[in-house]
Amino acid sequence: MRKRMVLSGLCLLMGLTACAQGSDIQSGEPQAIVDKLKLPKVKELSAEERKEVLTKIDTGMVEAQNDFGLRLHQALANNPEYKSDNLIISPYSVTQALALAYNGTAGGTAAEMSDVLGWKGMNVADINDGNRQLRSLLENGGGVVLNVANSVWHQPGLEMKKTYLQAVKDSYRAEVKEADLMHADAMDAINQWVNDKTSGMIPSIYDKPPGGVAVLINAIYFNGGWMDEFDPAKTVDEEFTLSDGTTQKIPMMKREGQYSYKEGESWQAIRIPYGDGRMHMLVVLPKESSSMDELQQQLWKDASFWKGDFPHETIQLGLPKFKVEQTFELPRALQSLGMIQAFDRDAADFSAMAADGEKFWIDKVKHKTVVDVSEKGTEAAAITAVGVETGAVQPTEPIVMNVDRPFFFAIEDRDTGTWLFMGSVLKP
Repeated sequence: MRKRMVLSGLCLLMGLTACAQGSDIQSGEPQAIVDKLKLPKVKELSAEERKEVLTKIDTGMVEAQNDFGLRLHQALANNPEYKSDNLIISPYSVTQALALAYNGTAGGTAAEMSDVLGWKGMNVADINDGNRQLRSLLENGGGVVLNVANSVWHQPGLEMKKTYLQAVKDSYRAEVKEADLMHADAMDAINQWVNDKTSGMIPSIYDKPPGGVAVLINAIYFNGGWMDEFDPAKTVDEEFTLSDGTTQKIPMMKREGQYSYKEGESWQAIRIPYGDGRMHMLVVLPKESSSMDELQQQLWKDASFWKGDFPHETIQLGLPKFKVEQTFELPRALQSLGMIQAFDRDAADFSAMAADGEKFWIDKVKHKTVVDVSEKGTEAAAITAVGVETGAVQPTEPIVMNVDRPFFFAIEDRDTGTWLFMGSVLKP
């Protein structure tokens, strides 16, 4: 008789942090931040080394990841529970957590997951190598700190296939730990791991033992101050118009400077650089003649408008200082995208993970995000349980972009095109 066991949570931790007001993190050189936070020291790649690794990056996997993020964003936005609120996710981190699970799948379950994640026709070894190469670029350089960590927690005595454990260790540097997931000691140990990997931004993930037989966790920590900070003395309270036409007072950060900028008939877009300029915050603002709903429909249909390089312009920028926090349960959204078998106790095939005679399926996928934007940079964290410059002619007057109504943003790596975070801010 085969045992039926629940792969209780696909647990993913991600953090995006910089120097928000009230944060313990201080602006400064990336290595100083690494030392202060006791993060693993990562070798800085030279320009030549980065160029060499870039040749190995599978741009198709990056495009697939961003596309998956937009489809997940759409699926959540179509849920009435989230329709009128902010909606912020991390395509990179969700993908990495699901990759840990994908390594354990076979048959129809693997086929469904590969279709949803955009990996159809690729073998597992190439997927793992693609994720490993992308991580090596994201973690090295850019004048920011980005740290990725993975772990697999399983019940004592549970037999998981050695080939699976070796794959997640080799390709994702996953720590493998035994813990009785039914007891508080395991909950405390996992929560401490979470706290450590997010530098205390997320002190815990569980308020009771997670149960099940295994928990897969991916953690991302990012620290990046703006290349050009906003002067706090210029931050003023202004009205922000909500989707329903009502207004609320918010602190609006002000700065005039050179930015990568582009506009269309119904939108304005700007890239605000972090660190040495490799990473940016992309902000897309619908014009007053348009709406957030129309912008999102454009994004979901074709986001290529905002993925190329923008010309440089002098911009008079107003950007909200805001903090948003959300929690999502992802199973329904993932199932709506076609990932069905992984959640079906009868149909799920995790035979590349489970030892003979045991059967796993995914029970829960929980996603929590916190994003805090200030004059110094961006601070954020999330948990899921499961430029080429051009010589643009300078305008006689700066272009005004005042982000005083709902907008879309993404935290992106311009070398690879990876969107680490993305979302719609309706209520800053």
